[in-house]
Amino acid sequence: MDEYRAVLVVDAEKFSAHRDVELPDVHLEIRRVLGVAATGSGLGRTWENVRFMQSTGDGILAVLPHEAVPALIDPFPRRLQEALAECAPRLRARGVRLRLRVALHVGLVDDERPDAPGLSTAVIDVCRLVDSRPLRDALEHSDPEVTFAAFMVSRELFTDFVAGGRTPLRGSQFTEVEAKVKQYARPAYLYVPAPSEKGRPDGAAEQAGADRAPVPPPASGTSISGTTISGDNPVNAFGNTVSGDFKLER
Repeated sequence: MDEYRAVLVVDAEKFSAHRDVELPDVHLEIRRVLGVAATGSGLGRTWENVRFMQSTGDGILAVLPHEAVPALIDPFPRRLQEALAECAPRLRARGVRLRLRVALHVGLVDDERPDAPGLSTAVIDVCRLVDSRPLRDALEHSDPEVTFAAFMVSRELFTDFVAGGRTPLRGSQFTEVEAKVKQYARPAYLYVPAPSEKGRPDGAAEQAGADRAPVPPPASGTSISGTTISGDNPVNAFGNTVSGDFKLER
């Protein structure tokens, strides 16, 4: 029987870039950090008792109770960012990098049918969201040592829970984008818990200011009643009479 559910899908950036022998461990690490984030969001028991959760190869698809949506919008993204940042040095020492794209949607889902579990329009839509260009760009254009997770929520969730004031996050913390994949094209909302910009070192803004060409000093010359008179040759001014090559600057 179809029930109104929250649908969460997670994809690892550049999962296939890892060596074949590393893939199972990377997948297990994805499951571990998701569990840590869920527990830190007050969803530990809910996550343990999820009726439908399956591997997507480079990530996870999970169907959760609709009541979990507020916590999945906040603080789940922040807790996942923290869990990924915490394990990053350990994974880096093994030559592994783990950053996650996450999409969240709601809709009718049958999560109990054994022969075709989790098949619905809501599941298809959330998979389009996680594969959309704006969500991919959020990681690709960020500092890989700072931003470890990027989230996208459907317009329905944003309207009901963020704009509706049902989470601590404000609408200004999201960026409206168009999620366009194949025939799918709908507005969605991007949220990055730890935003950064790729390729911009610390102090870049200050350096950019230091590199600007200095403003030239005012031209020197004789000033009469607020008018500066200058020229290539000596300029003489007596009363209202001026002699020499001159330019007027006001």
